[in-house]
Amino acid sequence: MEGLHEIDPYELVARSEHPFVRHQVDPADTPLVLALGDALVIDGNRNRTGPSDGSPSLWCLGPTADLARLAGLATDLMEEPGRVSVEAAAYDVLPGAWRLPVSGHWHWMLTHDAPPPHPLEPSVVEVTDAALIDGLLDVANPGSFARPGSRGVECWLGIPGDDGLLAVGALYRDPSGAGHLRSVSTHGSAAGRGLGTAVSAALTRRALAVSGTATLGVYVDNGPALAVYDRLGFRTHVTFRSARR
Repeated sequence: MEGLHEIDPYELVARSEHPFVRHQVDPADTPLVLALGDALVIDGNRNRTGPSDGSPSLWCLGPTADLARLAGLATDLMEEPGRVSVEAAAYDVLPGAWRLPVSGHWHWMLTHDAPPPHPLEPSVVEVTDAALIDGLLDVANPGSFARPGSRGVECWLGIPGDDGLLAVGALYRDPSGAGHLRSVSTHGSAAGRGLGTAVSAALTRRALAVSGTATLGVYVDNGPALAVYDRLGFRTHVTFRSARR
């Protein structure tokens, strides 16, 4: 099959030099990995953002030419996917059955370095009250990927105000030990005061404490957030276009 072969997901994660594969692919939640040349199609992380519906959740990585060949062959070896995330430059070479409606264009970012101190970090506390967290997310980030009780979330950190939380964010702990920042949100009435930056800095320190790696995903058109994460030391390692049924 023109070099097409399957890779054990545990072996892939253990040996890969690709930072996304090494730090964010969960081998226990990865039914299938196919490779050809320098390209990978990973049916993995099916349950990362909620219970899977049983359909493949694909991550497509590698050079466009190799990925086009691999995806063309892989369509005969798996069911139609429910979700596809592909390196942005390669979306147009995916087979038709995989070119689902695009739901996001985003950077996957990483840092190994502690962020500079932020003057508002002493105001950041761990938050365990689900109602307070949901109360802020409902108004500031209703489409949040994380909610209280979400799988893999280690903690929520936030800044309290007189009438609820002013800012909040979650730390998801990957099997690799890397900490992934999620759902950092600021109440509209408190925007522009640096509260989200303070929460992000505190989450980054918490993330780094276990394995020395912090990661996050951010939409490419979110200029203010990109500026914050750049100041905190995060750098883009791969840009995805994600699509779903």
